[in-house]
Amino acid sequence: MSYEANTNLEEAPVPTAPSSPFGHVVDALNGLGSIVIALVMVLMCADVFMRNAFNHPLDGVAEMVAASIIVIVFLQLPATLRHGRMSRADLFIDPFVARRPKAGKRLRAVFSLAGVFASGVIAYATWPLFQRAWANNEFFGVEGVFTFPTWPMRIVVFVGAALAALQYALLAWQDWRESAAAEAKGGRP
Repeated sequence: MSYEANTNLEEAPVPTAPSSPFGHVVDALNGLGSIVIALVMVLMCADVFMRNAFNHPLDGVAEMVAASIIVIVFLQLPATLRHGRMSRADLFIDPFVARRPKAGKRLRAVFSLAGVFASGVIAYATWPLFQRAWANNEFFGVEGVFTFPTWPMRIVVFVGAALAALQYALLAWQDWRESAAAEAKGGRP
């Protein structure tokens, strides 16, 4: 649950998050996202093989790949945050945290609260879409050729965004707590 991550590929990975039920859930979803990536690769290779060998492409590959990209992102987003692998501009924040740990961690906490807000908005906006897709039996694809229900994709987006909001909240709490501990010690601002 830390922003600091081991990027030296010659060393063994440093555990960045304590083991917890929440950590196990987000890591399991991350693993599921990796399985989806492998399945998409197999599907694409099978489609290419069928096109070239038999001149008969598989139906729905483009639709499945498009939907799977969204699913993969939201399955892996909470673990990406948890293990400090989220893309961010380190040019300013890391040197600022090094020079002024208390202020830097408070600023990082504010950024995490912005992440809570953004992820919460996504989850909030996705829930009615999931309910409508479930109630109306909505499908994605070309009718008569290849279709599949949209509700699994919607629920993955909702769960992934909700867990990302929770992870951002945990990061904000951690940074705020560490800045308060530095202030209690009388450290630099």
